Amino acid sequence: MGTSTIPSSTLDSSGTASSTAAPAPASTSTTPNAPVAQTPGPASTLSTGTMPAALPIALKVSFTLNTPDGLRQISFGLEKDTDGITTDWTITFVLFERTDPSADFGSAVVSLSVFVASPLQTNAETAAHQGLTPAQAAHATGPAADAAKAVSMGALPLPMGNKIIQGTLAS
Repeated sequence: MGTSTIPSSTLDSSGTASSTAAPAPASTSTTPNAPVAQTPGPASTLSTGTMPAALPIALKVSFTLNTPDGLRQISFGLEKDTDGITTDWTITFVLFERTDPSADFGSAVVSLSVFVASPLQTNAETAAHQGLTPAQAAHATGPAADAAKAVSMGALPLPMGNKIIQGTLAS
């Protein structure tokens, strides 16, 4: 790792975040007391809306869960992002429903990204490596799916729905 870099993220015209790494600005001075010219970096342009650098993805898994009646399918994803100091876990919860088990699942009923609270991060790590337990799978296909659907219909506030979805890891 010979070269130092400063990561930065920007939004393109479609709103998609992209990360780039630029060489770190070098500060040189030929005279001991001469002022050093500072090159403005991404952090100095906060007023322009530059997003902070995203943590690198360390682990990403997704589980596909089907209800016994075949009418509901859940994609339950776990993503671990870390920079070696900070660790963040995110659940990607996508619900598909159909009225006939022989028909194809259409578009997702709801898709939510849920930040995992600190006390549940150990459970997220375990689930990512060992899979969901039967109790966790039952929670994801039942109460968590019901909560996600209620959020999408406006019958449940998003923070409450997120808490119920996170509850999958507590099961």
